[in-house]
Amino acid sequence: CPLVLACDLRPGPLEKARVTCAPYGDKVQFRLGSGLAVLAPGEAEDIIIAGMGAETIIEILEAAPWVFDARYNLVLVPATKHSILRRWLARRGFALRGETLCQAAGRWYAVMNAQYTGDAREPDGLYCLTGLTQGQPGCADYYAVQNAKLKKYRLGLPDGAERDAVGKLIAEMDTLAAR
Repeated sequence: CPLVLACDLRPGPLEKARVTCAPYGDKVQFRLGSGLAVLAPGEAEDIIIAGMGAETIIEILEAAPWVFDARYNLVLVPATKHSILRRWLARRGFALRGETLCQAAGRWYAVMNAQYTGDAREPDGLYCLTGLTQGQPGCADYYAVQNAKLKKYRLGLPDGAERDAVGKLIAEMDTLAAR
């Protein structure tokens, strides 16, 4: 990259980034502020949002309506609730172009590459839980973790259609994890 803009809401993490990126000199600029508010539309075309939960990533994207444009390449790494981010992206007209599973410090992460297409759709539950990860190294372990969360969620549901639908999704995930 000819220029990287490192942005953070808090001074401490931004200072840590300064220290880490010191070898790159003026190729990295640092900005203190919330989300993408520190960027002007068009100032960057490749945007990485990582190190926070899906809900926060969604808030950042919703606060920057200019990213709803096909020229922006988004790399999103939610620390939690991957399925919520996948559903939001599909409903808002973003398509996943690629997705890579990775594990760090015993936790699974899904690195999502998304781009706005304007083609909003309602994704099914299996897509929300697995995205484009089928067949990747570690996917069975990732699915087992996702499925354990789903089973815990189901415990709190009353008898009825939603509980039955979640049960069906658990069975599908069990099948995928066994492969």
